[in-house]
Amino acid sequence: MESREDRRVSMTRKMLKDALTDMLRETDIYHVSIRELCRRADVNRSTFYKHYGSQFDLLADMEKDLLDFLARTITEHAANPERIIETACRYLEDHLEFGRLILNNNMDPLFPQKLFSMTALRELAAENSAEMHDEAMMEYSFNFVTYGAFRILYIWLNKDQRESPEQIARLLMQMIRPE
Repeated sequence: MESREDRRVSMTRKMLKDALTDMLRETDIYHVSIRELCRRADVNRSTFYKHYGSQFDLLADMEKDLLDFLARTITEHAANPERIIETACRYLEDHLEFGRLILNNNMDPLFPQKLFSMTALRELAAENSAEMHDEAMMEYSFNFVTYGAFRILYIWLNKDQRESPEQIARLLMQMIRPE
């Protein structure tokens, strides 16, 4: 019985997330009506409020899903940065509308800061720049690489004819570590 309930909760949350993504293509988060969100998701408002306090909480949950996925991916593939990028790109491609919205800053202009302050990402960068002994240089290098990669992913996601996740990962790695 419990697993059936878990599936129902997961499905309800997915429907709400999909509805919010649809709405955010039309309006900003401040103008999202819970009534309209519930209508589009085909759930009762009381059901919405069982899971979330506001549209901002729902958005935060969606961002958390992405950040948790990235943290797991970084941990799992720490020895292979190209695989990390490829896996992240595949996730963004599988969640294309949300990926476009979150990277285009239409929803949360603070998202890049949340992303770049991830412990797993900072630790990976520190391991990969261990030969740098100057802290300022390490920080500048981290910002140069992460913001540059973020901007490239922004351009990539917004293209109609995108390279594959494997191709964009290879391209980014060539830029980050030219040989």
